[in-house]
Amino acid sequence: MNSEIRLPGLILSGENSAMRLSALLPAAGPILIVSTRSHAEWARHTFLNEPRKGLLLTGFQPELPLADADRVLAEGRRLGAKSVVAVGGGSVMDLGKTVAALLPLEGTTADYFYNRRSIPGKGVFFAALPTTAGTGAEMTSNAVLRDPETGVKQSLRHPAMMADVAVSDPCLTWGCPPKLTAASGFDALTQAVESVLSNRATACTRALAGAAVHMLLTALPGAMRDEHPARAMAAEGSMMTGMAFAQSGLGAVHGLAHPLGSLLHVPHGVCCAILLPAILRHNRACLGLLPGGDRPDAFIARIEELRRELGLPDSFRSFGLNAAHYPFILRHCRSGSMKCNPIPLADEEILRILENLA
Repeated sequence: MNSEIRLPGLILSGENSAMRLSALLPAAGPILIVSTRSHAEWARHTFLNEPRKGLLLTGFQPELPLADADRVLAEGRRLGAKSVVAVGGGSVMDLGKTVAALLPLEGTTADYFYNRRSIPGKGVFFAALPTTAGTGAEMTSNAVLRDPETGVKQSLRHPAMMADVAVSDPCLTWGCPPKLTAASGFDALTQAVESVLSNRATACTRALAGAAVHMLLTALPGAMRDEHPARAMAAEGSMMTGMAFAQSGLGAVHGLAHPLGSLLHVPHGVCCAILLPAILRHNRACLGLLPGGDRPDAFIARIEELRRELGLPDSFRSFGLNAAHYPFILRHCRSGSMKCNPIPLADEEILRILENLA
């Protein structure tokens, strides 16, 4: 199989590695920072110290809507920003990635989201600092966006959207609320599992993702308790997962999670937690590729036990999933992620899975 490896220009990892970023930012031009509220003052103090000029914006919705991207894009263009730094979870990093790509261009985010315009190449300098472990968005060249008016959730992507600098500093995850830790951690774990099983996986991506599966299964309960060694292991596992799936793609969990999350407003990591055991049962013939997957039933049971331990739901019942939603899900689930699933799913099989989880 022919393959290529695309990674950020520089990856910094380990405790306090974020403190090295300021010296790496371009000297010329203002800096635009997008941040979660919880890290806004840290970001302001770290990156907007004199003589550096810039603007910090916060207060963004999860499941990033196009309107948030347009608002920040307008502010960045007015500022004349020459670099973008994103400090936050996956939605904030996807926001920063989008704005960095589109700043030098004309048009709205929707123009590029719906392919009315195309991204020609590199935008401005972009640095990504995740505060969860995590979505792996700091390692990818796509940004997941949502149009609330149509319900469509999909990726804006271009190889030049890869971060110039990606930072995996576990200190930024300290104090992350337990529910967010659980959801983002299950997203990372699902990505690691799907990267191992992907039909585009290589020996390199399987080595990274397989190690990440073991690390995340081990670390997530302690990370929920804010144990710092577990936080560090989870952050490293999430980083390795991102490095892997950026090359290999994902699978049916993510193919289904995007329309389900958009339609029912289910947090992405919660979607992953609900779907993963069902998709693993469909893919059970391939589970021997996973660490501990030589006993498929035992591996699936371990995933379900971790889901219970982290307090995540096992169905979409409380979110109101019903048969009226199925046509939309079927229409929008055939993404690149679904195409990477090792064993294809027919519409009838997807409907059976949805019915069992409704």
